[in-house]
Amino acid sequence: MKRLDTFFHLTEKGATLAGEVRGGCTTFFATVYLAAVIPGVLSGAGMNFAAVMTATCLIAGLGSIAAGLWSNSPFVLAPGLGFPTLFTYTICQQYGCTWQQALALVFLSGALFLLLSLSPLRERLTDALPMPFKFALSAGVGLFLTLSGLINAGLVTAEDNLLDMGAIAAPGPLLALLGIFVTAVLSIKKVPGAFMLGMALTALLGIPLGVTDLPEALIAAPDLSLTAFALDFSVLTALAPVPLISALLSLVVSACFDSVGTLLGVGGDAGFTDSTGDLPGQREVMACSGAATCAGALLGVSSVTAVAESAAGIREGARTGLSAVVTGVLFLALTPFAPLAGMASGAAMAAPLVMVGMGMMSGITQITWKHVEISLPCFLMIVGMPFTFSITTGVMLGVISYAVVMVCRGRARLVDPALYLLAAMFLLNAALGALA
Repeated sequence: MKRLDTFFHLTEKGATLAGEVRGGCTTFFATVYLAAVIPGVLSGAGMNFAAVMTATCLIAGLGSIAAGLWSNSPFVLAPGLGFPTLFTYTICQQYGCTWQQALALVFLSGALFLLLSLSPLRERLTDALPMPFKFALSAGVGLFLTLSGLINAGLVTAEDNLLDMGAIAAPGPLLALLGIFVTAVLSIKKVPGAFMLGMALTALLGIPLGVTDLPEALIAAPDLSLTAFALDFSVLTALAPVPLISALLSLVVSACFDSVGTLLGVGGDAGFTDSTGDLPGQREVMACSGAATCAGALLGVSSVTAVAESAAGIREGARTGLSAVVTGVLFLALTPFAPLAGMASGAAMAAPLVMVGMGMMSGITQITWKHVEISLPCFLMIVGMPFTFSITTGVMLGVISYAVVMVCRGRARLVDPALYLLAAMFLLNAALGALA
């Protein structure tokens, strides 16, 4: 215990061993669904489902352990939810790349993101964001998590780009509502492990209701032979210049601002940021994310990022990198039992995501809503994340609108030049995507 305290500074950060383990377990249960969702989307590009599931567990495990040890922060790394869609439907289906060529682009984007994370430009871009933006990031990520939980539970449907109420009387949505209420009561009574207990109870009740799927087999021998080291760098010459640049820029920009949005949003809500809104350990987490993306591409999975579900573990007491190490170890232990990931039903995940999303809304009280040059960009950032289901798009809407409004009000000189560079980068990415 003393060695753990010394290495992770548990006492200094007001953490306890029980809180770190509980937080790490909670984050694991809140993110384990990715082990089933990520391969499900990537299989649409022709990749083997079982191999991608194994790669997802390995990369989430190793990436989280590395980030926890290096950054000493409770943020977990895993293949991001938005990247498989970009991989499958844009790079492979729209641009005509094979999945082997798409993995090569993921590898290159990871290397570029790693260099960006270690360069002074990363800190320069983060510092350029006005303080109210960092409160807006927290609220936007909270709504993003909430919508994700509601959709996965069937309480909300998202078909043909339209949101609607789900089949509220169906077993899944009803069970999700019960889980939310139970978790809320446990939180009110300050029961330790409220989120984890709520998830466990919901999952168990879902078995007789047919909501929690029991796996056909408990153990599956890990096999990466169908996806590992299959990168095809011929994409650099096979793809036209505009689609090539668009694909790489989309991957790098998405990786950067998914990470920045999650780290500053979740970290700010938890009180981890300093007086200027900067997050200790941010550089290390982002660098690990870039390295994990490169390793993931070699094994056969899409881009890796700091997952917003880390907020669930933080709410349960996670304060240091020890909790991320716990989550990582659980992902590695899951690898031979990957079929169990299918038991992480949307109904069970709804409660922690909704409760965390609710808590992250508190930051909006720190935004000066009467000044349009601040309130409009913050508002667009907040609503942009859930409405477009993309943290990066929300950041883009906020940054570009801020630059435009400040120029129109004759206050262009008050804007950090790095923010104009960021706005130009977003516009270039959008233009290339339209031309590709």
